[in-house]
Amino acid sequence: MAFASIRPAPSPQKPEMVDSSQDTVVHRLTLDTVIEQLPFSRLYFLIIIAGGLAHGFDAFDTFTIAYAMPAIIKAWHLTPVVNGMLASAGMWGTLLGGLLWGPISDRFGRKVGFAGTILGFSLLTGLTAFAITVPQFLSFRFITGLCLGGLPPCASTYIAEQMSSKHRGRAIASTLIWWPLGAFAAAVAGFTLVPRYGWKPLFLLGGLPIFLSFVVIIVLPESPRWLAMKRETAKLEKVLKQLGASSKQIEYLQPGETVMRFELKSLLRPPYRIRFIATAGSYLVGYFAYFGWTLWLPSILVSVFHFELGRSFLYTLIAALFGVLGKTTAYYVVEKLGRKAVFYCGYGPAAVLALIFGFLHNPTLILACACLLGYSLDLGASGHFVWTPELYPSYMRGTANSWSSAAGKIGAALAPLCFGMFISAHRIQFLYLSMAVACSLVCAIVAVIGIETRDKVLSEIEAA
Repeated sequence: MAFASIRPAPSPQKPEMVDSSQDTVVHRLTLDTVIEQLPFSRLYFLIIIAGGLAHGFDAFDTFTIAYAMPAIIKAWHLTPVVNGMLASAGMWGTLLGGLLWGPISDRFGRKVGFAGTILGFSLLTGLTAFAITVPQFLSFRFITGLCLGGLPPCASTYIAEQMSSKHRGRAIASTLIWWPLGAFAAAVAGFTLVPRYGWKPLFLLGGLPIFLSFVVIIVLPESPRWLAMKRETAKLEKVLKQLGASSKQIEYLQPGETVMRFELKSLLRPPYRIRFIATAGSYLVGYFAYFGWTLWLPSILVSVFHFELGRSFLYTLIAALFGVLGKTTAYYVVEKLGRKAVFYCGYGPAAVLALIFGFLHNPTLILACACLLGYSLDLGASGHFVWTPELYPSYMRGTANSWSSAAGKIGAALAPLCFGMFISAHRIQFLYLSMAVACSLVCAIVAVIGIETRDKVLSEIEAA
């Protein structure tokens, strides 16, 4: 079998096609061309479902801390600053995890990164239920974060490399709908369990996705682009057949070219230097706003507006439902209007709503604005997952995607600390202002140095 190239075809805009009626191949085919021709099979559906469940469980385990913290504060008599430390410990772990899991997936396989992160965060979340001191809790949350931080970029890289340009955007976007569903499930669990049983059951439930990791390992195929990059020709042939390629398509794959290995200087050379600034920068400020808001909302309602614990959970639960609508909207916007439009339609309104929220006092208006903010932030945050893995070639896709995500984790870790200090210093308006500035910066970065990737095959984007 001839080895398939993962490098750009001479004319990616006009791939040679297979004459299926005569079962003959007109010309040599690149791997891109074969993937573009594959039918949307049941296996693709399973890949999307697994990716969606992984995002949902990742969100559940991420946001358990938000719904556990009010109870932990009362049980352990924590100050707002210590509260911020506990809330951000997992985020600092996700930063390191984002740096580590990208290179791991580039070297050992997309499935290793995908399944390994699920296995790790589910196991460690379950163990967090047994923490009895602040240092123990901090340690468990930090280690859990190592895997939580690797899952989103590993999942989006894995799915992006499986899909054709026709399905890629919506395939990734559809898995993201499960993220607010996971956050919603965490809110439901917090609302129903914490007032009655305390915070520990939340973390025990977070250990359940360990079973999904075994499904990924046993059932799902490795990325064909990663196999091509590693010259695993026999495995590549098997995977392509699983995905629906014909024997003729596999036989007439175009001979491969020399495959580059990732080096840091590759990421710092044009055109990838500017792309990395765009993806890492938008992640950094976007996640500051997104995670600052979602992780601190229950505590803001209790500490600033003096809501009862049950009422704060109920409001957060309703706001989480609007996050689902935001992710669903992204599913349509990403292909109808483009990747960049997702950022504008989400983060743009969020900047205005954050400023408005700071002037509200009526509970009904507070709830309405919280719901709109949840909707807008979830819509905007979807853009990172779809856009980032499309901008890089296979040999650096996992690393560049994960490192961009790791930049986001810096913002996500800084936000709880900053928000805690704002509240302690009675400077709550600075909290809302910082969110507005962060959301505005995302739109500016994407508008000025971002490129559109809608309807383009991956090799075409790499060569741009």
